[in-house]
Amino acid sequence: MKFNKQFRIIFPAVLSASILSSGLTIPLPKAAAAADNSASQGQWLTGEFHAHTFESDDAQSSLESVLDHGLTTYGLDFIMLADHLRSSGRDDTGAPIAGGSIPLSKGLLNYQVPKTKALQEAGKYAGKTIFSGFEWDIPSHEHGSVGILTDEPSSDAALKAANQFEYLFTNRDATWFNPADVLQWEAADDRAYSTHADSLTAINWLKRNYPKSSYMIVNHPSRGVGKYKISDFRDFNNAAPDIAFGFEGMLGNQMEPDRGGYNSAYDPANPTANDNYKNRSYGGVDYMVAKVGGVWDSLLGEGRKFWNFANSDYHFKTIDTNSSGYWPGEYAKNYIWSEGQSVQDILDGMRSGKTFSVFGDLINALDFNIADGGTDAEMGESLQATEGDKLTLTIKFKSPETNNYENPINSGQSGNMKPSVDHIDLIAGDVTGLAEKGTPAYDKDTNDTTRVVATFTSEDWATDENGYNVITYDLPKASKDQYFRLRGTNLGMNVPGETLDGNPLIDPKTTTADAAARFKEINDRNYKDLWFYSNPIFVDTAAYTNEQAIKDTLEKLTLGNVDAVTENITLPSEGEHGAAISWEETADSSNAVTIENGIVKVNRPSAGQANASVKLKATATRGELSDSKTFVLTIKAQTSTSTPGGGGNPSPPDNSPATSVSVNIDPAKGAEGSLKDVISFKIPAGAVSSNGTIGAQVLSSGQQPPLGNLQALSPIVEMTSNAGTTFGKPVELTFNYAMKSTAPNSQPAVYYYNEKLKKWIFLGGKANGPTITVDVKHFTKFGVFGYAPQAFSDLTTSWAKPYADRLIGMGVISGYEDGMFRPDQPVTRAEWVKLLADSLGLPEAPGATTFADDSLIPAWAKAQVKAATDAGYVTGFDTKDGSVFNASQRITRAEIAVIAARVLKAAGLAPSGTSKTFTDAAGIPAWALDAVGQATASGIVSGYPDGTFRPDDTLTRAEAVKVAYTLFEALTI
Repeated sequence: MKFNKQFRIIFPAVLSASILSSGLTIPLPKAAAAADNSASQGQWLTGEFHAHTFESDDAQSSLESVLDHGLTTYGLDFIMLADHLRSSGRDDTGAPIAGGSIPLSKGLLNYQVPKTKALQEAGKYAGKTIFSGFEWDIPSHEHGSVGILTDEPSSDAALKAANQFEYLFTNRDATWFNPADVLQWEAADDRAYSTHADSLTAINWLKRNYPKSSYMIVNHPSRGVGKYKISDFRDFNNAAPDIAFGFEGMLGNQMEPDRGGYNSAYDPANPTANDNYKNRSYGGVDYMVAKVGGVWDSLLGEGRKFWNFANSDYHFKTIDTNSSGYWPGEYAKNYIWSEGQSVQDILDGMRSGKTFSVFGDLINALDFNIADGGTDAEMGESLQATEGDKLTLTIKFKSPETNNYENPINSGQSGNMKPSVDHIDLIAGDVTGLAEKGTPAYDKDTNDTTRVVATFTSEDWATDENGYNVITYDLPKASKDQYFRLRGTNLGMNVPGETLDGNPLIDPKTTTADAAARFKEINDRNYKDLWFYSNPIFVDTAAYTNEQAIKDTLEKLTLGNVDAVTENITLPSEGEHGAAISWEETADSSNAVTIENGIVKVNRPSAGQANASVKLKATATRGELSDSKTFVLTIKAQTSTSTPGGGGNPSPPDNSPATSVSVNIDPAKGAEGSLKDVISFKIPAGAVSSNGTIGAQVLSSGQQPPLGNLQALSPIVEMTSNAGTTFGKPVELTFNYAMKSTAPNSQPAVYYYNEKLKKWIFLGGKANGPTITVDVKHFTKFGVFGYAPQAFSDLTTSWAKPYADRLIGMGVISGYEDGMFRPDQPVTRAEWVKLLADSLGLPEAPGATTFADDSLIPAWAKAQVKAATDAGYVTGFDTKDGSVFNASQRITRAEIAVIAARVLKAAGLAPSGTSKTFTDAAGIPAWALDAVGQATASGIVSGYPDGTFRPDDTLTRAEAVKVAYTLFEALTI
């Protein structure tokens, strides 16, 4: 199906944080830790919570190998390890523990956590977050990933808490634990490890002791027949909604012949002969999630904040004739929006539900929101709507150039697979409230209201200039409590053996006898069948009476100035909260208007006749109620004109406004000109160097560049000059614009069209009533558009505000979700290069960079880093391992000067003027000395009032926006 592509939102670029703080990092001095915390901000992180090492007796990889693959090779930002909470017979390297097996919690204390700390102290996994959780055998059920963070994750106190949990809620031998600890623990709690009630006792224990700093996520919920009823999940979530908040719906163990390890027997010829089909995987996904209207939808239909996640469940990939799961991050990823970088921040992000999960890197970016015209909500959030509100869905997603598909498997050779989304399903269901325990609803594992409400294909999305695919879709007006979630795949709607009507089919077992051939077949099976699932957005709808809707509609209804009407008027047909508006003429003796297709067609009285008076009645209706409002319009008569001295009949009036003007300019005097009700311009003396003409022309719709999703408030005007289009002094342009057309919470702003970049660039301007004035240094096409400003309290008095406002308007930088801009915050190399590339309009360059630390370049900046590198603006640092980019390193003023000089050189712009001599010139590195001179002579960077340049100082966000501003001003962007 096709839908209107009405692009209504702007996605501002958000600079991401530089260094992730791990629960296992080296302790920082207090001052440094405070500085690091102040620099934290919201960003997308990738990671998982369920991977095994040698500490699990059935796993076959060392801790270091798992971390190397997950964090370095496959670029995850975090790993929460989850070795089995059972006996542990090996250390982190796989060597047998002297004296025999020990409890897993003791293995974490003695081996895993110290080894992780040692690896990080040696410089490995910089910017990554690592946490040691565990996989618990949930009493009477299956497995769950559990983490106890305490106030200091992976501290001795946190590991002691894990030790206490293992004693209380498993059947480990009591002699394995410290007798003094056991005595203390048993004084407070009884052991509980056999029944469903015991599982709730354990969850309540976590809630009582670690209400915000622990989690329990159910793993592979349908792997065993009869392990769970939906009432079990309701019990878990009721007991501790902030701890038991989700399950592994996108399964690990994807390399097993039975996908996900879901090996329940079934009849391929008749899969539904018994209920075992519910214990198989579907597109690698648990039936509870894959089934539209199934268990997950039933939980969401209660309004539960219960989320779906993915993981690897890594034990090993392939050994001899056996296969298990992909390395962490190789095939499955969770994308988590985190406000910071600590383990607690990541847990809070997972708990928030602002997450999505992906197989095979089908997508690597997703923005999914629903708006009601005033506010919006994202994944995991609830939109507070009112009955009758118009709801708009926006989806923005992107896929990488390649994924991790290997051919042959385990060869390290890329199969050069470019993942591509075939379609995205929008799935919705009604929310009816929590089911009450003891009622039939509490045991009901389906949601009969859930359905696929829309399916979007490439015909329904457009690709923006940054490579994001964007969909906008008008949902039905708010009428009830609902939730909406997304499901996407690379498969078509009806692929034999894979999908039926867009739904995934049961995954059959791969039975090829030869191990090597079987491994390849499994790998190919998985990469041919890719999916992503988002967590939902809830819409909570408040009732709104018909009477109130009609009242609000008529109070807000206006036709603008109706005292001197000369042009047609478009009549609104939609009112507030679902009210409809109809129109009729009630008095029009001169036949001055007719209503056609919602437009008042105006027929002005002839010259010499009186103005006409017209009454229009608007009737607002909602349900069975209606009410009316009358408007009196004065239709202005045409003005009379005659030919001077001509006598006879007067010439017919020409009411067509002028569309162009041209004025002569003298360099010594300047010039002024105007187009009535469109534009006026002032060129000062000395702005041009030769005589010529200055022109302004209104462009017809066929002459205009595409406006995209910009709301035009004025005609598009092209300014021309044959005395040169770049000026020595600023030229003042004043535009008339339609004040009444400005959207709520919006203001006017002047934009100009950059012919090279083929895009409209924000200028800003100072509004004064129905006009807005701006200074420009070159001519091109201009227009006034609606602009939704961002205000930051800590930017209001900053010297950088004019520069920041321009870049904010351009959409290349934004603030933080706490409403701050943080002008004094240092900038990393990745942040600066992204800002530079976006400011200069460099096209994103797909693929990997040539830097040895490419995997450490954040995904949000990688395309810009590669583009700036390909352009010759950015280079790396030489090390024994090759050239590295050092994405998280704070950028210095010397580095900024070098990059700026390269940009100027590439544009053929030699610096004008003389560079300033700085008092600390001896401290400027030799490799930066010439660049500092060029950049300062060009006005791109400057020194400090004390005469210093301070080459080793880091760039702040305030300084960064000024440098970017002056640089693209120099390039006339």
